[in-house]
Amino acid sequence: MGPFFVTFVLLAVTSLGTASSPGCEELLKPFVVENPQVVFGKWIYMMGAGDPISYHKALDSLKSSWIDVTLTSDSQTVTLRWGDRCFGRCIYGEVNATVSGLSTTFRKNLSDHKGHLLQTCSDCLLWTDTFRNVDFTGRNLLLFTRSGKVDPKDVEIFKKQLQCLNFPQNFHSYDGKIELCPDDNENTE
Repeated sequence: MGPFFVTFVLLAVTSLGTASSPGCEELLKPFVVENPQVVFGKWIYMMGAGDPISYHKALDSLKSSWIDVTLTSDSQTVTLRWGDRCFGRCIYGEVNATVSGLSTTFRKNLSDHKGHLLQTCSDCLLWTDTFRNVDFTGRNLLLFTRSGKVDPKDVEIFKKQLQCLNFPQNFHSYDGKIELCPDDNENTE
């Protein structure tokens, strides 16, 4: 299973507020989506961490990634499409996910994922989830932006969120230089 950004279903934008030095409780508040439209559309992967360490190290093979979230005719279901550049090629996928309250669940290959959004920087999406694949369990914390750029102060907040959730501190990040995989749907819309 590719550990790449299939784990996103709901996307969101919000701000942490003006707290000068927020504690873990403040940093890990779930994001409550008041206007679902803010989560739809394309997002670019910026940084992330996985646990256990083998899953975290697997992120190193990811050179660039995008996700696109759209609503289906069922208001409880969203479609997530992605394009991951890794192993010298583009890997594409699509999955439907069920949204119930703050939680989103889906199945990709043999893994069952359950996660939610956390409050984060403006024009960003911060997703955390746990997954199970037969007897293997793991978790993710992944940050996306609309622009493909992230402010250094938001990177510092992300580092604190990693620490609060006991993720490895040597997070993986997109360098912004490696081309994103083409999205054929952009040419047909």
